[in-house]
Amino acid sequence: MSVKSSLIHGLKRFFWLTGEGNRFVPTGWLGRLVALLAVIGTAVVIYMALFSSQSELLHVSLFLVFMFPIAFLTTTISKSVERITWFDAVLGALGSILAAGLAYYEPRYHTWMQSFDQLTTYEIWGGLGLVALSLEMVRRATGWPLLLISFAFLAYVVWGDGIAGSFSHGGVDLTYFLEMQAITMDGLIGVPLYVAATYAFLFVLFGAFFQLSGGGQLFFDIAACSTGGMIGGPAKACVVSSALYGSVSGSPTADVATTGPITIPLMERFGISKKQAAATEAAASSGGALLPPVMGAVAFLMADMTGILYRDILIAGLLSACLYYMGVFSLVHFECRRLGIKAMPAEERVTFMVALRRGWPSLIPIFVLTYFLLSGFSPAYVAAGASLVTLVTSWIAIRHAIGPRKLVSGCVETCFRVVPLTAAVAVAGIIIGCIEMTGLSSKAAALLYAMAGGLLVPSLIVSAVVLIILGMGMPTVAVYVMGAALLAPVLIGEFGLPVLGTHMFLLYFSCMSAITPPVAVACFTAASIANANPFSVAPYASKLAVAGYVVPFFFIFNPALLMEGGPLAIIGALMAAAAMVLCFGVAIHGWILTAPLNWFGRLLFAAFGVLLIVPNLTVQAVTFVFAALVWRFYLKRARARESEVRASSISRPGVAGSVGVEATND
Repeated sequence: MSVKSSLIHGLKRFFWLTGEGNRFVPTGWLGRLVALLAVIGTAVVIYMALFSSQSELLHVSLFLVFMFPIAFLTTTISKSVERITWFDAVLGALGSILAAGLAYYEPRYHTWMQSFDQLTTYEIWGGLGLVALSLEMVRRATGWPLLLISFAFLAYVVWGDGIAGSFSHGGVDLTYFLEMQAITMDGLIGVPLYVAATYAFLFVLFGAFFQLSGGGQLFFDIAACSTGGMIGGPAKACVVSSALYGSVSGSPTADVATTGPITIPLMERFGISKKQAAATEAAASSGGALLPPVMGAVAFLMADMTGILYRDILIAGLLSACLYYMGVFSLVHFECRRLGIKAMPAEERVTFMVALRRGWPSLIPIFVLTYFLLSGFSPAYVAAGASLVTLVTSWIAIRHAIGPRKLVSGCVETCFRVVPLTAAVAVAGIIIGCIEMTGLSSKAAALLYAMAGGLLVPSLIVSAVVLIILGMGMPTVAVYVMGAALLAPVLIGEFGLPVLGTHMFLLYFSCMSAITPPVAVACFTAASIANANPFSVAPYASKLAVAGYVVPFFFIFNPALLMEGGPLAIIGALMAAAAMVLCFGVAIHGWILTAPLNWFGRLLFAAFGVLLIVPNLTVQAVTFVFAALVWRFYLKRARARESEVRASSISRPGVAGSVGVEATND
């Protein structure tokens, strides 16, 4: 075999056949090196958030100085390789050196004038290196989907000028490409990566410190004492605790990985199947990025991309997030009632006062975080301050004190969690740069408009489908960034939709991609904990999370749900939306308590749900009344069914009977 063919074969094997790598926290001297980088990097990010007013470019470049080596030292070249090699260390060191050079020459790039200043040969090679390392990092950390999409956009930049028709562009030379990607804030070094380097990193850090200080246990205790005594108490406690923790962590996968090992075995122990337990955890965790006060990194990106205050986004998203969890909670209740899942025993629950007495210090950082966010302070400043407050308050209860060892562990865990996010937003920035330099956004908007026939509802449906397809195996942030670049212009420009409502619509379907088949990352994580089949978990989780698919359509046509309008309009929208969520929930679930719905009943409730979205008060009021009457009819059937089962059990002494068992056997 010739040298050339050997090289080609090696490159193919390296880049095309390896796929995603193994991710792990190393031990030994390599673990100590990663820990040192994590602690130094965390200190730099906190310092810059609290005291520095330097440029965004400097923030991002210093962030990459430690994130590049951490990424390559914690992720192998492929799944078939079990340990880090010298090649990984070289890539990490090279990325750190290139990022350090970017930081060193930041004053030159801060005053850069395009077409007047010229890139040197070293800068051209450095820019190419940053792009290549980012692509390799995203391949290792997240797998193929985002990498293949980025290749498609890069190919369009290179060869798009040869395409006939309206999708042709004027051509892009190498120096202009690298200026956009590596110097300006319109490419790789752009807003998405800046958000990851500041807001997202600091809120993940806060979540890690909060968990180490006992906050996760407090949330579970509160959930258990508030819902554990109900029918299906274990599953409902899972929903509440995952919602509480997800509102802080903002990451569906991280939420599942943190709360799942507690809630999934608990649900299984009380008779809930592995599939249902994993799906309940995944559905409950996926709403964390929708629930204030954190809402995940996407909310910070939304604030930067739209110019809307982060505080206003939190307020606008509150009611819709509550409706999402109302939908999950109600379907969990129906399923547990049907299956006869009982409450948690009193000895396994603590009272609310006991939960507060042993975990109240964890509430202080939450109050600090919420108060200062709503007061209008910078999210990065607030997250850094709340993280430091958590370190202090953890010492109130000595058993949860964050000492030096826990501090290092929290920093390492934060950096480890942020690696996939960093890789995804870096490559998302590359894609945004490609879109900007080729003018692709307007062309894609015209294509979407034509595909939907110029009609709003089909355009919204197509947009939702596109986001879910883009989200197969990709982090929520990357999905949202591409949706904002490709879909938002047509929804806002062609149809005149409000900016906030449009971006909230994109946020919801970016989050739903985490549990939507076939590649549902949150469901895969939950299935691995429950030892269940992820391809059966994902459809069930999507059914439980049906509210996440319909609420966005409601607030597009009824903006009062986003706190726009007077109190009466907001209350009316909330009531209609709650009824809509319940109608769609029972339509897809097929049961109201223990009463089954035939196909006509399911279609009827689905029709009620559609009519409740119509932005007409009369239509909504009439539909609400009819839906309530039909609901009452099925509730009577359920109660009559339960009475018959009880009577049958009593008339046959010695035979165990329960409503749940009978209903399941029908």
